[in-house]
Amino acid sequence: MFFAALLCTAASYAYEPDAMPLKAKAGKQSRPAAEMVLPSAEDLADAELTLDNLYKALDKEGVKFPKIVAAQALLETGHFGSKVCLELNNLFGLRRPSDGSYYAFNNWEESVVAYRDYVQYKYTDGDYYRFLKQIGYAEDKHYVEKVKRIADNL
Repeated sequence: MFFAALLCTAASYAYEPDAMPLKAKAGKQSRPAAEMVLPSAEDLADAELTLDNLYKALDKEGVKFPKIVAAQALLETGHFGSKVCLELNNLFGLRRPSDGSYYAFNNWEESVVAYRDYVQYKYTDGDYYRFLKQIGYAEDKHYVEKVKRIADNL
């Protein structure tokens, strides 16, 4: 999936024939490898959506019941493969109340923050599955049972 996202990203840039010359231009020197700034492992994790990275983001953002929330993300995105996930970075099927359109995020971690701020802020105490039913999180009447099955297998 990361490769597919990389292809989509690369395809959106204009081709520049001089971007990677075969020969060095006169008077130009490259920096030694020791001086190059490479992205950290944490920066790379931000770019790739995996279950492990999702758990890290849920923990980092203080999301309660991370196993249940991860199961929701897996269900909502078809294991991170849905159009809403891939094109809008929306892991939870979050929609605008005004017109029902899906929220679009700059990256998938923003949807984790939105879930915390727009769904979990309503949670006070008790069974989280019951909470999801009470707030009418999904239209599917079997949604909570599906989330439970997924969470039990994580």
